[in-house]
Amino acid sequence: MRALLPLLLVLAGLAAPSAQARVLVVADGGRSAVLTDVTTNRVLVRVPVGGVARASAVSPDGTTGYASADDAVAGIDLQTRRLTRRVAVRGVVVALAVSPDGGRLYAVRRGGVDVIDTATFTLVRSIAIPRSSPGPAALSPDGQKLVTVTGARQIGIVNVVEGRFARRLKLAGATGVAFGPTGSIARVLTAGPRGARLLPLDVSRGRLGRPARLKAGVGGGVAVTRDGHRAIVGAAKGRRATAIVDLASGRTIARVAAGAGPGYPATSPDSLRFYVADRGAGTVSVFSTSSLRRLTAQRLARTARPVGVAVQPGIATTYGTEGPDTLSGTRLADRLFGLGGDDTLNGGRGNDQVFAGAGNDVAIGGPSNDVLQGEDGDDRLSGQAGDDTLVGGPGQDAGFGGTGNDQLDGGPDNDYLDGGDGDDTILGGEGDDKIVEAGFGNDRLLDGGPGNDYVDGGRGTDKVVGGDGNDQLFAGPGSETVDGGVGDDLVDGGTGNDLLLGRDGNDVLQGDAGRDRLLGAAGSDELDGGSGDDDLSGGDGDDQIVAGPGQDRVSGGRGADVIRVADGDADTVDCGSGRDTVYVESDAPGRDTLRSCEVVVPVAPEPANDAPPAATVVRGTAGDDTLNGTPGPDTMLGADGFDRLFGLEGDDYVDGENGNDELHGGPGDDRMHGRNDDDVIFGEDGDDYITGDRGADAIDGGPGNDSIFGNLDPDTIQGGDGDDRINVVGGALDVVACGPGTDTVFADADDTVATDCEVVRR
Repeated sequence: MRALLPLLLVLAGLAAPSAQARVLVVADGGRSAVLTDVTTNRVLVRVPVGGVARASAVSPDGTTGYASADDAVAGIDLQTRRLTRRVAVRGVVVALAVSPDGGRLYAVRRGGVDVIDTATFTLVRSIAIPRSSPGPAALSPDGQKLVTVTGARQIGIVNVVEGRFARRLKLAGATGVAFGPTGSIARVLTAGPRGARLLPLDVSRGRLGRPARLKAGVGGGVAVTRDGHRAIVGAAKGRRATAIVDLASGRTIARVAAGAGPGYPATSPDSLRFYVADRGAGTVSVFSTSSLRRLTAQRLARTARPVGVAVQPGIATTYGTEGPDTLSGTRLADRLFGLGGDDTLNGGRGNDQVFAGAGNDVAIGGPSNDVLQGEDGDDRLSGQAGDDTLVGGPGQDAGFGGTGNDQLDGGPDNDYLDGGDGDDTILGGEGDDKIVEAGFGNDRLLDGGPGNDYVDGGRGTDKVVGGDGNDQLFAGPGSETVDGGVGDDLVDGGTGNDLLLGRDGNDVLQGDAGRDRLLGAAGSDELDGGSGDDDLSGGDGDDQIVAGPGQDRVSGGRGADVIRVADGDADTVDCGSGRDTVYVESDAPGRDTLRSCEVVVPVAPEPANDAPPAATVVRGTAGDDTLNGTPGPDTMLGADGFDRLFGLEGDDYVDGENGNDELHGGPGDDRMHGRNDDDVIFGEDGDDYITGDRGADAIDGGPGNDSIFGNLDPDTIQGGDGDDRINVVGGALDVVACGPGTDTVFADADDTVATDCEVVRR
């Protein structure tokens, strides 16, 4: 974990450029390429390219935009938003395509295709296409075949790897061509007075397939969605209709209104949006792929006549200023730099990197695997969903991991850290830190570091380390290992079978209920095993040891120890060296086995000093269990095996842990976690909080206003009655139905969401 900070500094200083915010690169039909912001839908800058821009493209890594400029091609640095390179070619360019690795740029012109090396930005080859009048073009996903319109009644296939024109096919009225994300099938659009047609073209065989017939009004360009299932067909000249075509059936599933055509569509890398360059209107229409609604229109210059749009992939970078900024990421991966000032930075969807900079900042990761760096100042870091990495840096920081297996490092000063649900690793660093695991998880490490720290592991089986300083360490109901480290520490194992280590210093170790092992080590320690069959060792120093009920084994070690085994069970005591005093039960003074104990005092049997549990704890075994709660609040832990857990009444905590489990919350506001493997979860009555976690889970929230998280792997979720919030962002392909109520669903583009879900955010 201490390598986190150097790693983050490396990430922040990577030399590879990236775009400043995520942009569209629009060929405006004039002498500029227009960059628009996909988040605000505003024009960011118009970049003069020195010629008429008839086509645009973006490198696969998102660092460079390209635009044609009459008989040249311009390169635009999307970080600085400036024209940086320009190369002359052998004719007026009307179409551009980039190889999958970004190394080659293909410029289509009358009579051929010019090949540009993008590293040196030089013309390295020209491929002749005899008797061609150029038109739209598209490159196959494997980067080997380029399909282009070569005239009013023909199209051609170019083998760009071998550098030769491979085949010419007769096809009248072709206006657009596009490939899906995989395969060798191109989609070719033709338009005529009686309507349009969309034909499949197998470039490996050079054959056209059966066309899908489209109604009149479309016939601009064409794009294929990232899942390969649908085609977006732009409007014909002077018309506004944009058609969405199901490629499997050939049916038009929707016609939506854009700006006046011809329209030239493009899809976003996350499949959540598609864009149409409206040449007749001088706008770019923005559509939701899921609802098929036109969300807005990006308005370009009054004289603009856009003829192409390309969407930036890769990591987008946004810089703040030395003052207070509010920066928001996009739906894909972002890199945000707050710089100086008290900033608010929100990465949004995607695997984001957020560097807050100096100042008292708020940094939010969003629903993916994010990296948040607070840097100088008192920062508040929130990872939210996903496996996040949070580093506070200097200052009194607050870090919240959220759901997922998170890594948190507070850094110097007094920090507050909460990993949330998941198996987390937390380092407090220097300072008097407070680490509180409010959620559930078997945490890999909770380490307070140097300073007087407070650590509460919460539910789960955790490893807790205090480090140097006088620490307060609380393990909770799981079976934990707690190491106080150097200093005068208070260590409470809670219920469960715990290992408690005092180390150097005058420590207080409390086992509470369960089969515990307490090792005081050096110093004058106080050990209390609580109920259960415990193993207690005082170590060096004058220790006070209370064994508690249960058949305990006690070793006093060196020093003048006071040992109490006055309970109703037979204990074994080795007092060790020094003048030791042991208290035994007066009703059966010979029940215990004593060794090297100088003073033996019979007293009345003493009760356990266990802390009263906040809820009834019901534990499963390594096998298949059926567990029932009580009418009150319960903590139910399934352990291994196929378990059936019934919380019954009360606000219960129900956790399947390992195995394919069946969980029932019962009446009450329950917290339910499937954890590992394929679980079936029923929230039942009440406002429940449910997570599926790992495995293919089936979740039914039941009546009540529930919060449901599918988390990893493919899940099937039914909200049930009530106003539910359902989050299935990330993971795999999920299926969501909502039921009665006003429900909100956060989903990925490929997830299936039923029509009874009122608000869907993709």
